[in-house]
Amino acid sequence: MMQHLDMALLSAFVERWQPDTNTFHMPFGEISILLHDVHHILRIAVDGELMGDEASPDTLKSDMGGLVRLSVDAQVGGKWKSKWYDNGAMHAEGLLVSGGELKIKEMEVQCYLFVLLGSTLFVDKSRDRIRPVINLFLKDHLQLTDYAWGAGALAYLYRQLGVATRAGSKGLCGCLTLLQAWIYEYFPLFRPSQLPQSPDAPRASSWISPRLPGGDEARQRLARYRQLLDELSADDVTWTPYGRDGHTDIPRSLYTGPIRFSDIAEGYDPARCLRQFRYRQIIPRAMTVPHDQYRPASDSSYIVFWDPWVNQLWDNVAAHRLDLNFASRPCEHPSEIVEEYVDWFLIRSHPRITHPTDGVPQP
Repeated sequence: MMQHLDMALLSAFVERWQPDTNTFHMPFGEISILLHDVHHILRIAVDGELMGDEASPDTLKSDMGGLVRLSVDAQVGGKWKSKWYDNGAMHAEGLLVSGGELKIKEMEVQCYLFVLLGSTLFVDKSRDRIRPVINLFLKDHLQLTDYAWGAGALAYLYRQLGVATRAGSKGLCGCLTLLQAWIYEYFPLFRPSQLPQSPDAPRASSWISPRLPGGDEARQRLARYRQLLDELSADDVTWTPYGRDGHTDIPRSLYTGPIRFSDIAEGYDPARCLRQFRYRQIIPRAMTVPHDQYRPASDSSYIVFWDPWVNQLWDNVAAHRLDLNFASRPCEHPSEIVEEYVDWFLIRSHPRITHPTDGVPQP
């Protein structure tokens, strides 16, 4: 399932992720995965009802028992020697088989969607298990199309990128197909070959990602990717890969405020990435920030707290939408910035990951 991923390339970008701003810090400034990127790459809805439903761990576990019609503390059985429910997650393949055995069409569809979403948009680090919170949004089949699934997937990916930046973190999860395809869209230097496709098809399906070896070769690729990223300039970026007006049909992409997937809420601020809208990058104003946050070296205690009122921002997008013409002006060339932006950015970040002479990561 993950064979198309170049984990060395993804790791090189994770090293540049800043969880306070949810942007990649590059030598030329900030860039990020935005809602119109999700639309074009995955072709799923980025507008709709915010995915803010939550439930206690006990409720989620009980829901799983109701879904498969048996005790989730029992062994899966068959070729699987593990429990249905372990470490707060359900066994994916067993769930798919069980859904088919129930002979109840609605339950079969729900189990299928549960596994599909858990193995594409909301991937867990375990790879073979699925977080039960996904099921909160599948209970009412009539409401499935009401949710902003793309915004939920992006919030989840933002959080997983933040967790992956912690020193004690191992691995990366979330919708990594989205991340890798986004890299291909914006950074021609890393692009593989591409298939022609219809304009309405998800662009992620057009890239022919080669299977790459792991081990020492992956480590060598990571070192090479680090150096290539350190040497990038703004002119090496395709700032508007979907065309000059690729964002205009996706007005939600200019929303400013938190995006959510259940108990995960992450800040979203397109003002930090104006060049992705073909506008001159200015020094951005302060973001809407969490009430409190705790991001220790251990990834097991990564917590971000938001005030409850911020959930209202999504529903009032007209009042919380970036006005591009008020904030800046269209670019005369794709990578245009205001003169003072570079100095402002360098005070707050660092342009290189590797040492300029020997390739050793900076402390």
